[in-house]
Amino acid sequence: MRKKILYLLLISLAVIFIGACSDDDVSIDDDPSDSDYLTVQMRADAGDGEVTLDWQMLPRAETYSIYYLEDDDEGQPGSQKMKSQGTKIDGETNNIISAPYAVTGLENGKTYWFALSAKNSENVESELSQAIYATPEDDPPLPAPKNVRANAGNKEVTVTWDAVTGANGYKVYYYTSFANYKESPQITSNAYTFTGLNNDQAYVFFVAAEDNDDDSDSGDSSASFAYTTKPSATPPPSAPQNLHVVNRGEGFVDLAWNPPTFYTGTLTYNVYFFTASNITKSTAQKGASNWTGTSTRAAGLDKEKTYYFVVTALDNNGESAESREVFAVPDL
Repeated sequence: MRKKILYLLLISLAVIFIGACSDDDVSIDDDPSDSDYLTVQMRADAGDGEVTLDWQMLPRAETYSIYYLEDDDEGQPGSQKMKSQGTKIDGETNNIISAPYAVTGLENGKTYWFALSAKNSENVESELSQAIYATPEDDPPLPAPKNVRANAGNKEVTVTWDAVTGANGYKVYYYTSFANYKESPQITSNAYTFTGLNNDQAYVFFVAAEDNDDDSDSGDSSASFAYTTKPSATPPPSAPQNLHVVNRGEGFVDLAWNPPTFYTGTLTYNVYFFTASNITKSTAQKGASNWTGTSTRAAGLDKEKTYYFVVTALDNNGESAESREVFAVPDL
């Protein structure tokens, strides 16, 4: 299991410390070489005759295009090969403004490579992401857990995630390098705490769902999105709990949440939102800032768009990880 998950992490999360976690414009190169890539976490979940791609939003992207190519036993293809030999699903033509996206009409048992590009408001297309692969199957593996968060503590980190339907359990992983790697035992809850960590050391965490077959890992999921955080002697609060949509109407969405389970001193909240999924506090727009209540209204929204929201908590020691993400269309 360890070798499989490590390999899937390398191939499906090609860039862990992503450049997308900034407010810079989409990186553009008119003639990218195979060593120049769009830096974004991207995943591929195999299905029956299809593969569903998931990725974290880019702050300047208006649309996303997908390239895919059948495997030819020559290894991971570079961007030039994906462009010249692959099939392009144009994001503007197909209105791909957010993940996820299912590539359909694929042949079960065949492996396909996938890459992503982004186009900004000036209609300039970025370089491609590194290619990742998946193999559609009649009985596909579990999807990877969503809403993975890593909450920093003093010499420890608690990782949380959403349940996966059909999962028999989960394993949680971290690494700082491939010489410093650890995994949890199989657990059935949706949270796990790693202890004995080094304060101020950056750790990368990810989760995989496991199926009911203890003799085979063929049905286990690939790695979730990775989440990076640092334990600290003075940790920030844990993430707010139970973010949910209370009401929505023409141009507004009402949100509410529960306070974090851990915080120090005065507690306030930031609300982040965007019109694409998999947002982070580093990439999304900030709505309410230093809000003192546990509910708020996001107003002035386009009633024809889907909006995604997360909330963070702030105390004397800093800002928490994001809450789980929720979405709503601001129209009745």
